[in-house]
Parts: sequence; structure tokens; C-alpha cells
Amino acid sequence: MPGTRNGGRWGVTVLAATLGATVTLLGAGCSATPGNAAGTPTGTPTAGATVSVSPTPAATPDPAPSAPSATPGRTASRPATVAPSRGPVQYDPARNPTDLAALTDGLVLGRPVNGVRHGELVVTIRNNGPFPVERLIFTVELPESVSADGGDWTGCDELRSRQDGYPAGSKCDKGRLGAGETRVYRLGVQTPAAEDGNDSQISRWLVDVWSSGPHDEMHRDSVPENNRRIFRVTRS
Repeated sequence: MPGTRNGGRWGVTVLAATLGATVTLLGAGCSATPGNAAGTPTGTPTAGATVSVSPTPAATPDPAPSAPSATPGRTASRPATVAPSRGPVQYDPARNPTDLAALTDGLVLGRPVNGVRHGELVVTIRNNGPFPVERLIFTVELPESVSADGGDWTGCDELRSRQDGYPAGSKCDKGRLGAGETRVYRLGVQTPAAEDGNDSQISRWLVDVWSSGPHDEMHRDSVPENNRRIFRVTRS
């Protein structure tokens, strides 16, 4: 996605799409409190209370214990199958946040081979939120002369500059990322050695995460500070 050059810096934006996308605007990123707090006791406490129990009359036999109901084909020790966690049917930005975090160590372009430098930008994205993200979306912006060269570019637009003087950009749609899961993308790139010095040595990776509904509605990210990364592009 093209971005405006500012002081020799470039941008990269990351979006995200959680389940729960009916048409409600969703507030995300990668945290509000979903549901009831785990482990909260309910009912009236009885600790310390004195309870008097009347003895069973001698003439009255104790009731026979009822046999546990059994499911045909299942042993008593086998637990029931639990369905995998999925996002809410309707996304409530106050209760169902997105929290995506992005990490990268930057891009190193190797020594020229036949006049071309090659490198690999490694991007790690983790879903720290309580719900899965159904559409993980991010955009990458790199120096204008850089183009894609193998790696995890599936689902991404062509990495190129859309206008002279603007960075090369690509939007990637990477699909579902479960709650607590981490995914690593290795984005191979290349650039002509003749362009050395024509591009800024500083580039910027921006991860502005949101969940996307059917009409690309934006949900907030609960921790936006870890959505944005600035990295350096160096040449060997």
C-alpha cells in the first residue's frame, strides 16, 4: 500500500479480521473482558456454618443411588468432545477485542549477484487476543526499487510502487489466526544494485491491526503500541 515518504521513512500497515463479522463495527487489536470472569464462585458460601442433619429413621431405608446415565459407545472415563474456540457471533468492541502484535528484525540485502541484491524480511505476528482473527491483513512498504522474490507472498498484491517517489507497497490477506497463535512470514525481496543510494536506508513497518467485517469494517486494537514497527534496511 503506498505511503507518504517522511524524513526518509517508509511504512508498513497490518490489519486483522476477527470472526464475529456480521455487519457490526468492531473494535479490536490485537483486550476487553469477554464473558464472565473465569473461576468466579456463585451461590451462597457455607463455610463455617453449622448444619444440623436429622438421622435417618431406622425403619426408613436409605434411597438407592441412581446409576449414572451412559451414552452408547462411550465409556464413563472418556470425556465429551469440546468444540474449538471460535469468535463471537456478533462482535462487541467493548467485550471482544483484537490484539495483534508484530515483530521484525529488519531487512538485510546481500552482496550483489549479477547486479542484483537479495534479502528476506521476516515478519512475526501473534494473536494475543481471546478470539481468533478470521482475516489477518497487513500491508508492507519498502524502498521504491524493491520487488518480491519468493517466499510467503501468497495472498499478497504485487510489491511495487504505484507512483514515482513513493515506496513499494503490498497488501497481504493471510486468513485465519487462532487466539494465542503465532505465524511467521518470510518475504523474499530483490533490488538492482544500481539503485544503491537512490533509496533511503530507513524503512518503516507499520502494523495497524483491526478486525474486518464483510464490508471491511474496522475494529479497534486493544494494545495499538505493539502494532507498529520501525525497521532498518541495510545493504551488505
